[in-house]
Amino acid sequence: MNRTVTYLLGPELVWLLLLALAGILVAQNQPVTGMSHLKIIWLNWYLPAIGVMLAFVPLFWATGNLWWWLVRIGLASLIGVVLLVGYLCKSASYSDIRDLGVGMGFLFFVAIGWTLLASIGLIAILFQLANWSFLPALKCLLVLFSLFLLVMKFKWDNP
Repeated sequence: MNRTVTYLLGPELVWLLLLALAGILVAQNQPVTGMSHLKIIWLNWYLPAIGVMLAFVPLFWATGNLWWWLVRIGLASLIGVVLLVGYLCKSASYSDIRDLGVGMGFLFFVAIGWTLLASIGLIAILFQLANWSFLPALKCLLVLFSLFLLVMKFKWDNP
């Protein structure tokens, strides 16, 4: 693969695509009603976590130094989680007294995204320090996380 294309298909593109997807989903739920408010809040549970997981996917075709890629993934994900959660929380806002929990929700959802980023980043760093291949572990993490999201979605939809 061309080296320039490899660098362009990085974690920043993942976060830009997720922001675009969030914009499309939020546009379908405007103006904010009770049900659309809940839909947008549920997006805060899923999209930042999915974004963090997908930010590590470019490691499958990454060329060059893995440390540089981990720094890129970390910075892009720190910024991407804040932008995505901020956009979703602002979109779920009623702009009146009913928004009491939106600010705390922002902090909560950013903390979830950053915790997931720190966990996967720590695993990647440990694998790199031990000179083990991180890609098989990343594949397992992606599969397990996908199954976890599906189970949680099923359980939350069917109490």
